[in-house]
Amino acid sequence: MILQILYGFLATAGFGILFNIPKDHILEAGISGAIGWAGYLFVMQLYESPIFASFIASVFIGIIGEFFAKNTKNPATIFIIPAIVPLVPGVTSYKTIKALIDGRNREALSLGILTGGLALAIASGLILVISFFRIKRQRAKH
Repeated sequence: MILQILYGFLATAGFGILFNIPKDHILEAGISGAIGWAGYLFVMQLYESPIFASFIASVFIGIIGEFFAKNTKNPATIFIIPAIVPLVPGVTSYKTIKALIDGRNREALSLGILTGGLALAIASGLILVISFFRIKRQRAKH
């Protein structure tokens, strides 16, 4: 599990470099990804639900991204976007299309529902956190 969390850190740092985030914030972006991936792995051990695990991981990523944004006075997106990429259901999407091409329609439908659920879980987790922090900032201004 420790090795997988390290891989989450490295993947996120790599995507941070690819997305050209400031070099002095690659460490924080990598930490965001590691925390998100650790949350995913933890939930998968408890519930074995990739959709719920993706939701919780995206909530963790959103929270840590907002924390780093406040502490570094940078936009949260430079910490959140690279950290979310390892959660994106690329393999599941590929398997869905492959099943469609091969004429395995029931499998394609099942995989398509899973892919949509994963994408919706990621988006919902981020929207929840981002909305919470936006409301909190607006209330602090007044």
